[in-house]
Amino acid sequence: MRNLKSSLKKTICVIAIFSCSSLILSGCANDEYAIEKKYWKAKRQADKILSNPHASPPNELERTVYSLNKFSENFPKSNLGIDADFSIAYLYMVKENYDLGRAQLKKIIQKYQKSKELVAQALFLIGNSYELQDKWPSALEQYKTIMQDYPETKRGLEVPIYITEHYKIKYEPDKMMSALGEAISYYKAMAAKYPVTPLSFKMDMLVAQCYSEMKDWQGAVNTLNAMLTTYNGKVSFEGILLNLASIYSQKLNNPAKAIEILEVLLKEYPKSKYANPAKDIIKRLTSQSIK
Repeated sequence: MRNLKSSLKKTICVIAIFSCSSLILSGCANDEYAIEKKYWKAKRQADKILSNPHASPPNELERTVYSLNKFSENFPKSNLGIDADFSIAYLYMVKENYDLGRAQLKKIIQKYQKSKELVAQALFLIGNSYELQDKWPSALEQYKTIMQDYPETKRGLEVPIYITEHYKIKYEPDKMMSALGEAISYYKAMAAKYPVTPLSFKMDMLVAQCYSEMKDWQGAVNTLNAMLTTYNGKVSFEGILLNLASIYSQKLNNPAKAIEILEVLLKEYPKSKYANPAKDIIKRLTSQSIK
């Protein structure tokens, strides 16, 4: 659990220091540059605390939170104002003031309730805060809320896999397998809701990934083969063909099928970045079959 907590804290620090991201900020307009000058001092102090939370005294945290709050109040419609609000939550969390961190995140949820992405991110961080306190059931409740209420957000798409990774790290195989099954159902439902779209393609790839994690190689093969039909003429199949060949050669002990698929890849995508690796694999598998 110590490793998990350390990993989560590092993740929070990284997210915090680079929180001017596509999830929270959509980019700065021209007038944002002038506002950024006002924000720089408070942000610099916040980053200093985030990079070494145990070295900063309580009064330094209080001053920084006050500055960030004032900035957010003065520039409520600024993207940097959003960054300031999240930075306060990150600061509380790395300082292990989890109740204050969750209170700030709930304030964010209320303040930005019209933005599904921001609400989902806040809920995810609330879940992280419970994990840092070894309160997985409370964390899981937050993650399930994201899946139920904000499935189409970035976090909504990531959370099912995140849950399975938790059980994997904790060495709870039964729970991991159950979570993978739930993830497969979740992603299949999303794909069915938005058929033959970039989103459904991503969902189908995640389904194949889940089957692979379960070592259900036939399930993965069936999913990838179905994608070859569903998305025919709409996307490049280089990655799918390479994945299929890998499963047949390494997991299903069927080198002949792997070679057949790789030859299709070379025929359909002769200039593919996978062309040379495919040729090398064909040569190796052919040599092994001769022996």
